[in-house]
Amino acid sequence: MNDLEADVYLLLLQEDALTGYKVGKQLGKPTANVYKALDSLAKKGAVLVEDEKNRRCKAVSIQELCDLVEAGIQRKTRQARELFQQPKRETYDERSYQLQSVDLVLSRCRQMLRNCTTIALLDLFPKLVKTLRPDIDQAIDRGIEVYLQVYQPVEIRGAKLTVLDMPQVLAYWQSQQLNLVIDGKEHLLALLSGELSEVYQASWSRNLYLSAMLHMGFSNHFTVNCIRQLGGDKAYETKVEQLLEQQSILSSGKIPGVGEMLARFGLSKERVDS
Repeated sequence: MNDLEADVYLLLLQEDALTGYKVGKQLGKPTANVYKALDSLAKKGAVLVEDEKNRRCKAVSIQELCDLVEAGIQRKTRQARELFQQPKRETYDERSYQLQSVDLVLSRCRQMLRNCTTIALLDLFPKLVKTLRPDIDQAIDRGIEVYLQVYQPVEIRGAKLTVLDMPQVLAYWQSQQLNLVIDGKEHLLALLSGELSEVYQASWSRNLYLSAMLHMGFSNHFTVNCIRQLGGDKAYETKVEQLLEQQSILSSGKIPGVGEMLARFGLSKERVDS
């Protein structure tokens, strides 16, 4: 609805039935514009028009109107799926794209986690941990290795976690950060408003080189933070060695995207596998 239609509908919700003339008088709007608004509302199913000379109008209840709108959206969605069928053979696109919708950012993140085959690296601010928690859990349940850097303590069964419990970071940004790399082959970087209502910056790509390099960079950062958080006990040296061994695997050709990048840009498959 436009502003006038909304005003007309709200007035009719509060009245029994009114002519267009009386609606215009009460709203202080030109009668011709009010009649156009009523005609539009009738076509949208928001008002009923009396089958008499006076043609008084009565508002449909908000519940019935919402049901109509939801049914219409579902119908149009089905029609869109039928009309815009995906090609059977989708080309592999390595360009980078800007995302300007919060819903699209979250949807693409969830899709990436569903499509992940081996390993996912995430860097998430608190609200996004809560928002994406079910999707992270599902990825872990499928056997995906999930490495997660967070900024407040949280327990996620099966995830390899590092916690940067640094309130000054969150206070400085006053926003919500989402970084995700899957399989070293696809990445999503996003900075959203604190209320998750606006996209400040967001970029998604399947660029192999960029994704593989981001994977290695994020994994290095993850490992450094894990080492920083180790206690100085007798097992310190052993723990550091284990983390460095883990990092050598995370940066090796065993990661799908890293292996593919090395093979594509110079190394033979035999050397990558080794």
